[in-house]
Amino acid sequence: DAVALNVGRDPWEFQKVQDAYNAAAAVGVGVFISFDYTSFDCNVDTTVNWANALSGLPAQFRVDGRPMVSSFSGDCLGPGGWQSVRDRTGGFLMPFIYNIDYQQLRRGGSWGFLDTWQCWGCSWPQGDYDKNTADDHYYMDILGPDRYAATASPWFFTHYNYKNFLLRPDAWLVINRWEELISMRDQLQFVEVLTWNDFGESHYLNSGPPTEGSQPYGTTWTNGYPHDAFFDLIAYYIEAFKTGSYPTISTDTIYFWSRPHPAGINANNDGLARPQGWDWTSDTLWAAVFCSSTCDVTLQVGSYSQDFNNLAYGVNKIELPLNSYGHVTVKMRKNGQEVINYSPADFQYQGWTDQYNFNAYAGSASVSW
Repeated sequence: DAVALNVGRDPWEFQKVQDAYNAAAAVGVGVFISFDYTSFDCNVDTTVNWANALSGLPAQFRVDGRPMVSSFSGDCLGPGGWQSVRDRTGGFLMPFIYNIDYQQLRRGGSWGFLDTWQCWGCSWPQGDYDKNTADDHYYMDILGPDRYAATASPWFFTHYNYKNFLLRPDAWLVINRWEELISMRDQLQFVEVLTWNDFGESHYLNSGPPTEGSQPYGTTWTNGYPHDAFFDLIAYYIEAFKTGSYPTISTDTIYFWSRPHPAGINANNDGLARPQGWDWTSDTLWAAVFCSSTCDVTLQVGSYSQDFNNLAYGVNKIELPLNSYGHVTVKMRKNGQEVINYSPADFQYQGWTDQYNFNAYAGSASVSW
């Protein structure tokens, strides 16, 4: 429905945001501002001026006629500041505000006037366990089903000297999270997908940064690691979330993703330690097979392979232990005929690395009928 534009304090940003609004209008996409108060000036007047300058533009995303106003952080404004933003912009507020007493998000609490509150961290497990909905239900109990905004994301890895950790991405996180959200769709007002281009935390959904300057300084884990296969995959689940019915599968597709090296190896030339959470992930090639009818699939890494026969119509979640080093190959057979045989030339699973990389290479191969 819309794209959130995360903004900070750099002087060039306002013009670029205007350009984004104009580009969005040209193709019929809604956009809205998400003020990033880890960078944006924590000032009510500045916030209001930005919101009001943009809210009248054709691409502005609106809820019940009110312009959406979002944020990352923002406790610095306090409840009074946010109430003023709401009053002076007529905005529909959907911030992610942390470092507060979350019980005060209840109606009648000091933050109870917020139209919606978004749970950024609910996209990923926060420990060594598969993602579940316990945190969603905790906040839904506080906010009610009409004021809770959930999030979904395929990955999280960052490796800087000021933040160096991995959140557990195993067990087909990107799919299982969407299945959870679809099961709760009648209780959710919004889902925000995280993110299009946050390369520094590895949860980007495009093919990767085109230039070195498009990612934070010191980022070593994104070039050559496309995520656009994740973006294509989630379209299926977005439609199911919005309509209540999973769409018909008419194209056979194998989606697959893998980390580039074993979790437990020592990097040859890295000034930082392994990321916290390195031991929360298994050495596995994950795959999701979208079958338009019964199919057979082979997953292979190096010399090690496994066949998965008679996969049924629908989405089949399969996995392969990374017991060998080398190229990844995925194959599909239908009615005894091989219809997919794909091995990306730009990726290998290796038994060494100069610098730790717990990012994912995501790929796909399809055949249409």
